[in-house]
Amino acid sequence: MLSEMVFNLNGKQLTEIPQEVLTSADVKCLQLNNNSIKELPKNLQCLLKLEILSMEGNVLKCLPPEMGHLSQLQALNLSHNLITSLPDDISRFRHIRQLFVSHNQLTQLPSCIGSLTTLQVLGLSGNHVKTLPESMSNLKNLHVLNLDFNQMSTLPKCIFRLPQLVKLCLCGNQIKNLPKEIGDLKNLRELSLSKNQIAFLPVQLYNLTNLEELIIDDNRLTGLSDKIERLQQLKVLSVANNLFRYINDKLCGCPCIKTLNLTGNQLCCLPEKIHKLTNLVELHADRNALEVLPEQLALLKHLSVVSCGDNHLLYLPVELNNCSQITKLDLSGNQLDEFPQALSTMFSLLHLNLNRNEIYDIPETIIYNSNLKFLEISENKLQEFSGYICALHHLTYLDLSKNEIQGVPPNVSDMMSLCDLLLHCNKLTGFPPELCSLQSLQRLNLLGNQIPSVPLQICQLKSLKELDLSDNNFKVFPREVCSIVTLETLHIRHGMKITHLPDELCTMNNLKNLDISDNAVRTIPENIGGMRNLVNITASNNQVSCLPASVSAIEGLRHINLNGNKLSSLPVDIHLMKDLEEISLEGNPMMKPPRLVCEGKQVYPIGRYLQAADMVEGDVYY
Repeated sequence: MLSEMVFNLNGKQLTEIPQEVLTSADVKCLQLNNNSIKELPKNLQCLLKLEILSMEGNVLKCLPPEMGHLSQLQALNLSHNLITSLPDDISRFRHIRQLFVSHNQLTQLPSCIGSLTTLQVLGLSGNHVKTLPESMSNLKNLHVLNLDFNQMSTLPKCIFRLPQLVKLCLCGNQIKNLPKEIGDLKNLRELSLSKNQIAFLPVQLYNLTNLEELIIDDNRLTGLSDKIERLQQLKVLSVANNLFRYINDKLCGCPCIKTLNLTGNQLCCLPEKIHKLTNLVELHADRNALEVLPEQLALLKHLSVVSCGDNHLLYLPVELNNCSQITKLDLSGNQLDEFPQALSTMFSLLHLNLNRNEIYDIPETIIYNSNLKFLEISENKLQEFSGYICALHHLTYLDLSKNEIQGVPPNVSDMMSLCDLLLHCNKLTGFPPELCSLQSLQRLNLLGNQIPSVPLQICQLKSLKELDLSDNNFKVFPREVCSIVTLETLHIRHGMKITHLPDELCTMNNLKNLDISDNAVRTIPENIGGMRNLVNITASNNQVSCLPASVSAIEGLRHINLNGNKLSSLPVDIHLMKDLEEISLEGNPMMKPPRLVCEGKQVYPIGRYLQAADMVEGDVYY
């Protein structure tokens, strides 16, 4: 409780409103979000000074008529409940400004909602509403109407008689056509129509001269009218995942556009006059059929983010070397066969994605991108880990996976800011000892190489939390990794049939996730119960014949996967593992408990069976 006027009881696992609240006549703000309250008591009406009531995330099914006595209520939040209807008594909320009933089970609204003439914000998203009462046209002060993810196929005319409407959200409905009356919403600034079935925009929409944000993703649009240039205040336009083959040049007559999203269309080129979008900051054109980027992009002095992944780009125009202000560039999934020369003067670049191209070499000019923090060059044709990359001292994330790299340069130790290094699926024949000097490294992925062993120096990785050594050439478990005291996740799948786990493994006190699947492990160490922080154990497709009794001492363990082993029984004390959510035992010759009991992967029936068997037979099966 913050004061006598405000009660904050969010997330208290309440099933009802405490009496001390209901007897506090002066309370003005009552927050009961994320509890398990099923109904509102009648004496809630006694809170005559209540102005704000928030009950989001409970299990309310209906509202008592007595709520109408809360005449001073200004904000009511009932989102994420199970409410099927609103009572007529809400018409008595004479001062209500904000009403949220999103994500309930409403199919309609009462006509009395038109009495809420002070209402400014109405949230109805995530219901089953198909239409609106005509009385809603009386809501002359309504500024925001959210009808996202309902079941509307046509738009009620009452919406277009809301003169103060500033924001209208209609995403995720079944709308096929917009009526011409859409142009009557003269004050509209934000219009969201994504995830509908709209194939055409009426010309009247372009009369919304105050519109600043237009989102029409995931529809069936093929183009924009010449009238688009009327939207002189437009700042955000998103037409992702439609059927555009070209973009009308008239769009470039909207000088205020800052964000343009053209992702997921069928564009072969961008507008020739794109340089007229002088305030453009973000350009997204992924998943199209672009063959070249216009050199006019270099004239956009505010352009900061360019995302053109999954196109057919063969090169980057050298003229783009004037784009020194770009901070994020995504050219993944194209056909670049060399590192673009234009990048050498993009001094502000922080994030560069060149994944899935044909690049075979990294030039020395990359050192000029000295501010880079994220560099992704996965799935190219790199033959080596270029030493020039090591000069990028601010780099925190480096992905060189799925190339043909055979070694690591000595100066990799200079990358003292590096936190994530992905070298999986290359051609490394040994664990590069140089990596052991990366003091900031938190994640190292070496999956899918040809590494047979791990150097003793690996203990120097004082920050490492996640290590993946799967699909390498280990014939024995690399016990050296047990000296990494900070490690939380360890993967050693497909390790050339490792048969034994060392006792040192059980000293890894911070380990939370262990995956040793697809080996030939026969036994799990008896003292595994000492690994008190373990959350997930995956040991599928091995030859484990028994699970140590000490496993029941791991209180936080949630998932055990032992599919495809040789287990016939489980420890009787497994029922003591209160946090265990799932135990998978498919493909084992289970007898105690039998296979039918184990099929559901649920701990309770397994534990109950073992307890009963233990009481009858007086035996504990390990």
